[in-house]
Amino acid sequence: MIYLLKASAVLCISICSVTAAANPPDTIFYNGKILTVDPQFSVAEAIAISDGRIVAVGSNAEILELTESQTNQFDLEGHTVIPGLIDNHMHYMRGASRWRFEARIDGVTSRKKALNIISQRAKEIEPGEWVFVLGGWNEQQFSDAPGGFTTEELDAAAPSNPVFIQKSYSRAYMNSLAEQELAQAKDNGSQETRQQNNLSNTQRGSNRSSGGRSQTGRSSSRRSGGARTIINQATTYVPSRSENERVEDIVLFNSVLNSHGITTVYDVGRSTDGNFDPVKTLAEQDELTVRVFHSLRYRANNPIEVNEALTFIKSSEPRSNNDWFGLIGIGEHTYNPLHDSSMRVSLYDDDVWQQFQRIAVYAAEGGWHIHEHAMQDSTASRILDIAQVINKDHLMKDLRWTIAHCDLISNESIERAKDLGLTIAIHNKTAKPAMDDRDSPPIASIQDSGIVWGLGSDSTVVSTINPFHSLWWVTSGKVFPNKKSIKNTVSRQAALIAHTRNNAFLLFKENDLGSIEVGKWADLVVLDRDYMTVPVDEIREISPLQTIVRGEIVYSSEN
Repeated sequence: MIYLLKASAVLCISICSVTAAANPPDTIFYNGKILTVDPQFSVAEAIAISDGRIVAVGSNAEILELTESQTNQFDLEGHTVIPGLIDNHMHYMRGASRWRFEARIDGVTSRKKALNIISQRAKEIEPGEWVFVLGGWNEQQFSDAPGGFTTEELDAAAPSNPVFIQKSYSRAYMNSLAEQELAQAKDNGSQETRQQNNLSNTQRGSNRSSGGRSQTGRSSSRRSGGARTIINQATTYVPSRSENERVEDIVLFNSVLNSHGITTVYDVGRSTDGNFDPVKTLAEQDELTVRVFHSLRYRANNPIEVNEALTFIKSSEPRSNNDWFGLIGIGEHTYNPLHDSSMRVSLYDDDVWQQFQRIAVYAAEGGWHIHEHAMQDSTASRILDIAQVINKDHLMKDLRWTIAHCDLISNESIERAKDLGLTIAIHNKTAKPAMDDRDSPPIASIQDSGIVWGLGSDSTVVSTINPFHSLWWVTSGKVFPNKKSIKNTVSRQAALIAHTRNNAFLLFKENDLGSIEVGKWADLVVLDRDYMTVPVDEIREISPLQTIVRGEIVYSSEN
């Protein structure tokens, strides 16, 4: 008989004995603290795996008894094990195409260390090659000296290489060599995107004071629309890649994700992020170590393009994927002009909503899931108005539409979404300063409502890629380096459910992923410390010792 452990009690699940007998385990992991994240949040000691799926969960004695001659055994040495982490909102293809060329400072709270990372990257490449930091950080995160980077310190960090640092989409920093090269490109008009840039408004002078020591010097910071222009210009220097090289970039990026315990992602990016051919190639070769699902790529910036999008949607099939790769739904911008921000009130004309509704109705008729960006409550409320009308003929509980971000969503909208059968996706804000005295997003209200909600990163530009940073954020209420951002937090249990089992539901994968239960894929993460008992501020420092996908170790900290 097969057993599950709930707290200290042993529960017998006799219906699983046939499964275990028919599929003797090829792998057993034992002597661990296994957080199954099943509906009872049971804790077990060991699991048995056959052909990549879990065939038994229980105590050491019960599972080891299933051992046969071909069974490999792995002693977990008391370490905590969690299900593979699922990121419900990542710009995966964009990140994969750039990661190889970046120095990343996600979650680095020492300015000195961040500059050392940039300097080390410069030493690893040839003089004249670009050093990029393309998001995932914020000026506030350096506890020793908050603020933006000056030209002088970037010159010192990389004297022979252009350095370009992007902070989300709102600001950019660079050293002298980068400034000179971008200015020369503008003067030469060598690329159309570079011709559109104007570096004359580049801010200079003292730039760094925000709560720490101030430092004078030239700063290459540029904000708002100007920053976006420079970002677009600078990222043209990211090397173009052949098809074979793009496959190599996916392998590298997946190894990075595995090192953080990520085993599944949902890419809600755009066609400009690059096609999925290299992912498809790896999937067909059975060489993916991350399950990659994505939204439908189309352009819809005006009514004419909406017509084209509807034709494309009609010719495509929702949720056309297997266990490794493929299409799920539409988003995160169903109609691109509908793109609000938490930093300003965004109100849209009726014609914008009309175009959104055209696509939404058409999508519902075709059975499409929609994952829609909505930071302001006014946006979420209007989406719910449309969903409520559509729900009369096409049930939201079946379509599982998701409202994403939800920074300023109201309790009323949360309840409406729950009643309709929508879900919510919350995304990492550790690289953003606290807005005001409001909890943004109101994570405790979302949890208390009982709605199904999941955690994602919105990486790699807007936020850090590390899921343990997200788990720390919603359980501690803090953003980097140690600043309170959310007063009303959620429990560790609720946060882990959101990053695993709930996200599997958001992706229509609840029968195969998200928890350590019999019949599901054996996607697991072995942790270097106990997620449930370490001080809350250590959650952000948790590192996987091993990441396991379908029973195979795809990452080990020892390698």
